[in-house]
This record gives sequence, C-alpha cells and structure tokens, in this order.
Amino acid sequence: MLLRRNFSQGVPCVVLLTVATFIFFSAALNAAERWTPEQANAWHANQPWLVGCNFVPSTAINQLDMWNDFDRATIERELDLAESIGFNTVRVFLHDICWRENKEQFFDRVDEFLSICTKHKIRPLIVIFDGVWDPDPRPTLIHQLRPGVHNSGWVQSPGRVILANDEKQEQLKPYVIDVLKRFGTDERILGWDLFNEPDNPNGGSYGPLELKDKDAAAAKLVLRSFQWAREVGPSQPLTVGVWHGDDFSDPAKLNETQKAALELSDVISFHNYSGPESMEYNIKQLSAYGRPLLCTEFMARGNGSTFEAILPILKREKVGAYCWGLVDGKSQTKYPWATWQTPELGEPDPWHHDIFHTSGEPYRSSEVTMIRKLTSQLTHPTSK
Repeated sequence: MLLRRNFSQGVPCVVLLTVATFIFFSAALNAAERWTPEQANAWHANQPWLVGCNFVPSTAINQLDMWNDFDRATIERELDLAESIGFNTVRVFLHDICWRENKEQFFDRVDEFLSICTKHKIRPLIVIFDGVWDPDPRPTLIHQLRPGVHNSGWVQSPGRVILANDEKQEQLKPYVIDVLKRFGTDERILGWDLFNEPDNPNGGSYGPLELKDKDAAAAKLVLRSFQWAREVGPSQPLTVGVWHGDDFSDPAKLNETQKAALELSDVISFHNYSGPESMEYNIKQLSAYGRPLLCTEFMARGNGSTFEAILPILKREKVGAYCWGLVDGKSQTKYPWATWQTPELGEPDPWHHDIFHTSGEPYRSSEVTMIRKLTSQLTHPTSK
C-alpha cells in the first residue's frame, strides 16, 4: 500500500491507495489541472442557489429511451413545469450506447435538449456514466414496464462486460472526449457529473449479476474519466458523487471509488435520502474539503427526506439541491425501492419520489407552494 497525504484542501487527508490504483491516480492528476478550492468557490459565488431535479421525461423508461425516442413535446411541457416552481437546473443522464449507435443524432438531440433548457432558464448538470440498475444494457433490448416496480427499466452505462475489462474501459475514451469536445465550453451546461454511483452493488435488484469487485473496477473508470476529461479541459466543473457511508472525513472508511471522487472532483457532490440530521452531518463533513457542495440526489418521502425537512437546509447552506424525479411516468419512481422485492399495485402512500402527476397537477400542493416560496427570489445561474 502507498500512503498519500494531501493538505491542499485545507484539512489533512490521508488516503491509502493500492499500487495499481496509484498508477491510474497519478495519471489522472497529471493529465490537467484540477480546479483549486479558490477557483471552485469563485465559480460557486457566481451561481445563485442551484435547485432542481433529476430529470427523465415521463414517457421514457430509461436514458436510452429518452435519447432514442426524444419526445420533444413532453420534454418541453415538463421543463415548463420545472421552471414554474423556480427550478434553475436539472441533472440528466447520457448513455454511451446512444453515442456509439448514432453519434450525430445523439448530439443533435442533446443540443436540442439544451436549447429547450435555455428557453426555460435551466442549466443542466450532465451525467456521462451510471452504475445503477440493469448491468447489461443493449441497444436492441426494449425494456417492458414492470407494474409497481421502482425504476424497472433503468440501465447502467457502461454495462458490466465493459466495466470488468481494462481494455474495454479504454475504448470508452473516444466517447468522453467526443462529448466534452462538443459541449465542454457550452455555456448552457452547468457542469459534468462523470459517473453516477459508480460502485453501487444494486443489492436489492440486480445484485447477483453484479461484478464481485465492482468498487475496484468502477474506481478505475472514475480515474480514467477524470483523466480523459482533463485532457479536453472543459470550462465547466467536474464531479463524481459519494453516495453511501457514514463518515466521509475518515479515509479509513472510504473505498477506492470514494477516494477518487473526493480527491479529483472540482466541486464535491453527494447523495442523501435520509432525514435532516443526516443531511446536516454530511454537509458538515464534506464542507471540510473546502469546496462547493451539490446534493445531486435527495427526497424520499418515506425515509424522512422531504422537501419540508431538507430543502430549507440546503438553501441555508447554499448546497445545490437535486431531488429525484419531476413528473410521474414510466420510470415509476413514485414507488419505493422495496418494490423490487414486492411490487406495489395501485397508488403508493406516500409517493417515494416525483412532484407532479402526468397531468401536471402537483402530488402535494403544499410542497409546490413551499418550493416556490424558497425559489421566488432566485435568478438564472450565470455562466462565469
């Protein structure tokens, strides 16, 4: 094992790295400059409080569906709903298969999506890879809706076959480079979330199919992704979020993926689906890194992560706030995660995620009123 000390973030941070990971880590650091805390905080100072949602149109069951079918009318209508409650950002997921199958169509649709966002005064945080749900995405597979099951058709990017193989991981470099060369200076984009929950074992859903050493494999792709992105040098910040664990300040409690995410991100991002005490604790821990914070996933009503309990905390601390879901639809994220074990037919009580019915009516009018009150004096984020 190699011992590495880093005092650049304002607090000592001891990180233990395997020899193999250290080689990748050194390459990633040397590829280009990570933003300093001062640069990251200057960027953050030019933003209003960032508040929005994780977005997939209600007519799409997953990312492939979103970009391949590209339901313009629904995207337009639902981003109008987002704007109506003061959201100024959304987090949206790309997929490597869309790029590989039809690059120009994919880029044209991303460009059109950005134009629709701009019309509604929204700047997206764009996710390039995703480690959650189905580990075997295929361009020819049409996912059938499983009634009463949370996010039953969502797919990983890349799949486990690629993630498990170093050579296949390297073949993803042109995808990352291509996307960032095309959009890396686009002022319509807020930032890049390079990999969502890279090491997620998906224990309650596809766990038996997952890689046994997913953390090690995912950490390599996280490091490679930062290296490739730094080669392009986008004007927007880069991040990979931490999403599980009790103590992000203790290196001994971090796995390889978490270490890479915290060491390489320009801005720190994290997920928290628990109540206010847990959210306050995460914010306190992660603030010690001296960088802006984005909570890129929260809001699970049954867990105590409600708008009423959490959103005022995130606004007070100027932590970027992205709830999961906007409009109830094919992703079925109004159902809780436990529906992978026991599907729930009929209307769940309470809804797990999402804010609006497909009709545009709020699930809870009181939530929408509160969100509008908190966002009423916000302005559109600058591009500086």
